[in-house]
Amino acid sequence: MKKIQAEKNLPELIYDSVVNAIVEGLLKPGERVTQETLAERLDVSRLPVSQAMQRLRDDGFLSAVGRRGLMVSVLDESFVAQLYEFRCGIDLVSAGLAARRADAGARKRGEEIIADGYAAGKAHDLPALIDADMRFHGFIYELAGNTFILDSMEAHWNHVRRVMSDILIVEKNQQQIWEEHEAILNAVLAGDVQNAETLARQHVETASKWLQQEIQSSREPLKRSGSATI
Repeated sequence: MKKIQAEKNLPELIYDSVVNAIVEGLLKPGERVTQETLAERLDVSRLPVSQAMQRLRDDGFLSAVGRRGLMVSVLDESFVAQLYEFRCGIDLVSAGLAARRADAGARKRGEEIIADGYAAGKAHDLPALIDADMRFHGFIYELAGNTFILDSMEAHWNHVRRVMSDILIVEKNQQQIWEEHEAILNAVLAGDVQNAETLARQHVETASKWLQQEIQSSREPLKRSGSATI
């Protein structure tokens, strides 16, 4: 976790830093988190850390443990299933709209993201893989041209990032994911609405299946607190 240098909007900067640490696996599920430790690691005072931790708990990234402690929330099977049911609908509609509305400039940007994804996989660079994956889906949402889609996904973006990291960290998944992304992009650029929708739905369903298998095989307790819901 990088130390925070800026003074403006410090609780939000701390929030983002902790979320990134959770997404990238620097803070593990079930790991205890304290004001003192975060303040020291980020080189900030305890008050903004306390404010950030309250928001992290409200959003479901931290959970209560013991009487007064907090830990990194463990992913819950039901939460992941609901998140990916939501994504399945959003991504299907987005891909279809993108196929209808993609312009000439979309090809270059899309192909650059695909190339970045393959390169990150070859380099075994998890943060870069997550970034490229989020950029790809954000690109499709933007091409869809529907502000309701963008607003809906923004509200859950960090949870999507966290869940996606659990998929991308498994090397055998990485090649298939980017092959599926490339197929979706080609269908969008060809204006093939039906194929774009089908491929997007299958892509999310495959990811959901992988996650369900991973959670079921884990011996960690499936517990999750916090008020964030889908």
